[in-house]
Amino acid sequence: MRIAAWLSLVVLVVGCGSTTPTTIALPSAGTAAPSSTSADPTTSPASASPASEPPLSAAPSDVRVDARLLERLPATIDGIGAQSDVETAREVAGDAAIQAQVDAIAIAVYVAPDASGSTGDYAVATVVHLRPGVFSDPFYRDWRDTFDAGVCEQAGGVRTRAETTIARRRVFIGTCAGGIRTYHVHLADDDVLVSIQGIGERRLGERIVEGLTE
Repeated sequence: MRIAAWLSLVVLVVGCGSTTPTTIALPSAGTAAPSSTSADPTTSPASASPASEPPLSAAPSDVRVDARLLERLPATIDGIGAQSDVETAREVAGDAAIQAQVDAIAIAVYVAPDASGSTGDYAVATVVHLRPGVFSDPFYRDWRDTFDAGVCEQAGGVRTRAETTIARRRVFIGTCAGGIRTYHVHLADDDVLVSIQGIGERRLGERIVEGLTE
């Protein structure tokens, strides 16, 4: 089964040229941009870290919202704390179409205010644990293509796709015409996929990949 029907639920779209996260929304809600619905971007990172969330959160399906998945991500990057977005993760987990592929999900947001106090660089990381036997090269390619197309839809379309190595991990990178980048990593030992969207000179997406743990 192609993942396009449900992966778009976790794609976080930003208008071309905009770097200001607002609200994560489903595609039917129109253009949306990433932020944590559980914390204001100006909130102190220390007060909004994944560790402050309960390990497990009930979801309206058998796809768990599991904040322990965020332990794979760096808790902070240059003092920027990861803000767990449980509400959006629950909404995605409630979509029946993902049940055949995913059994757990968590979402985290990193937001760095700029010098004026407005939102500056940001990155959003979606972490999912796949069900046994789901992962394959075609599945992973479909996942990446769908995610990138959704992210770049309101940012000028996908401009380039590339493959590189970061911290000894194979990483697939997509770039939107508007400058947004996506990063995809498969943590094979535990069958976890990490897909990241971000923009800004700090390249927080790359920093997340560098700090991934297995």
